Amino acid sequence: MTNAHCARWLLAGALLLGDAATAQRAFDTDILRETFGYDDGSRRTVDLSELQQGCPARDCIPSIDDPVFVPAGEASHVAADDPVIAVDLGGVQRAYPTAILDQHEIVNDRIGDTPLAITWCPLCGSAVGVDRRVAGAVTEFGVSGLLFNSDLVLYDRATGTLWDQIEATGIVGPLTGERLALVPVSLVRFGDWAEAHPGTEVLSTDTGFADRDYQRDYYAKYRASDALMFPVSRTSDRLPPKARVYGFLLPQGALALSQAALDEANPLGVERFGREYSARRDVDGSVRLTDVSDGSSYAPIPLFWFAWYTFHPETELVR
Repeated sequence: MTNAHCARWLLAGALLLGDAATAQRAFDTDILRETFGYDDGSRRTVDLSELQQGCPARDCIPSIDDPVFVPAGEASHVAADDPVIAVDLGGVQRAYPTAILDQHEIVNDRIGDTPLAITWCPLCGSAVGVDRRVAGAVTEFGVSGLLFNSDLVLYDRATGTLWDQIEATGIVGPLTGERLALVPVSLVRFGDWAEAHPGTEVLSTDTGFADRDYQRDYYAKYRASDALMFPVSRTSDRLPPKARVYGFLLPQGALALSQAALDEANPLGVERFGREYSARRDVDGSVRLTDVSDGSSYAPIPLFWFAWYTFHPETELVR
């Protein structure tokens, strides 16, 4: 089975999503044990039974390793209302359409001296940027074919360590317990980003996979439903499962700010952990949280509520 066929096989699950979570499927290859060689004796921080196999093989959803960019004015494949993962690093602005990332989930990129990976989990609606320097060397990240609490599990091609995307932490393998350095990213409307940053570069559809239809929204039905495709360890009814939130890891604890709260008040004053914060959405769509007392500023992880709560059940919530 080719990578393209594997990717379409997994994406079809989003189209077929019903009212209940999709049952765990059986595959000819056990990725965890047969491909990566991990078992209960391997170094790990999670029970291996918590890792769900989402597709037939490692790299079933192929990463983009040689990204090509076009100027915003030539990005006819992106509409103003389309969501993009945006990064502003060293004076360079780039936008990665989620319509492309739905079918690749990882872009191995470099901006100036920083090798970075833009990662996207359609099931969790989570966008995370990480530095590709691992254990003193630059590596690439790929899609393992595994999921942890419905979240994308990356693997690095240098050590084979499995990394949870939302936590950016090694969960199985040689670098278990290590944390990747984050590169702040935003999930924004392309029109807002391009208007504020007219020089932005946009990931093109020249991905090396000519047979892909990047105009088709494979996950529309999934996003519109409260149902999940894969099980999670805990749930909360404080918000609808796929309500969009901004997750912050602060020195005092975890904080989730609902997108709806910022829609109603911008900037928004927040009192939590005995401190005062100010949350603001800038004109380009990016969100920052500032500690009023000392000026410390924090970038969020944008994602669905169920995903943030699953990993941070102790979180404070501003809604």
